Amino acid sequence: MDLETHLLRAFLKTHEEGSFTRASEELRISQSALSQKIAKLEDILQATVFIRQPRSLSLTAAGERLLVFAKSQLAQERDFLSQFDQYQDQPAGSFRLAGFSSVMRSMIIPQLAPLMRKNERIQVEFSSHDMHSLEERLKKNKADAILLDYFPNLPGAEEIQIAEEEYVLIESSKHKNIPDIYLDHGPDDNATESFFNYQNMKFTSRRGFMGDVYGILDGVEQGLGKAVMSKHLIENEKKFIIKKTKKRYLRPIVLCFLKQSYYPPIHQTVVKALQKFE
Repeated sequence: MDLETHLLRAFLKTHEEGSFTRASEELRISQSALSQKIAKLEDILQATVFIRQPRSLSLTAAGERLLVFAKSQLAQERDFLSQFDQYQDQPAGSFRLAGFSSVMRSMIIPQLAPLMRKNERIQVEFSSHDMHSLEERLKKNKADAILLDYFPNLPGAEEIQIAEEEYVLIESSKHKNIPDIYLDHGPDDNATESFFNYQNMKFTSRRGFMGDVYGILDGVEQGLGKAVMSKHLIENEKKFIIKKTKKRYLRPIVLCFLKQSYYPPIHQTVVKALQKFE
């Protein structure tokens, strides 16, 4: 028996949605029909691909191997079919890139904009998320690549440092008597604590949560607290004062994607463009 394309698509969609119900709705087939496709896949492989839990699905070891194969196989199919249109000499398609808010708007979109203007058939789908959720998006096939500020050492993943960010301590230049509160994205944001640890300073202040990096900047500007912030976002802003600290604090910007035996041209083109930061 062969691993037919429709079975691989059913597997990827089920993994992406994390639910047979949602995947069957997206594929516009009955849940029973979807279950039969997955059962056929498992029969061909003689292995279980999903661990079925009451409210979620996770991949078995066989499922993780199938995930890499399925992505590569479907990418090759798309590229083969694209050879039969009039734009065969140009990369085309959609690439899903997920990252964190301090770099997506200010660094990544400007970096890829020339490529996208030059070739309108390249569509990069940008999305920003909390740092702690990005690895899961990659594992669940909800992104083709992710951007992190650390090396995750994920099994079966390629990790490339494309740039780095310097973090600085800032406060409002306008408001006085600023409360001893440090503004972060949310409870899982560890940027402030990491900064203080690196400076060998004990962090004893209160925290405030502003949702994303631009909420933090607004909060600091309004005198609601201080923040540890990416320097490139505030360098030319007179609204903020950069406080002196003992050492420069740099963190990498790491591009991460699953290793495959075959990468489609759009993947290669986007990755190459992201590696050209000065």
